[in-house]
Amino acid sequence: MDKKIHVYVVLRVDDYISGDEGITIKEILPTMEEAIQEVKRLDQLHRGKNCHYFWRIGRYFPKGRIKTPQESSSD
Repeated sequence: MDKKIHVYVVLRVDDYISGDEGITIKEILPTMEEAIQEVKRLDQLHRGKNCHYFWRIGRYFPKGRIKTPQESSSD
């Protein structure tokens, strides 16, 4: 199994841009607490600028997604 690390991704949504063009990865942080605080800070800083921030958990694979032939066949 590939080694994975949970990370917390802070995203920005620009309300005036449609579709996925309006979504930006702002930063990736190591803890949920940091992500929550950063979202609060950025939302307050950019209040009234037609954008908002949120966070989601993600997985980081430091060595990539290398799969053995046996693992690939089970997908």
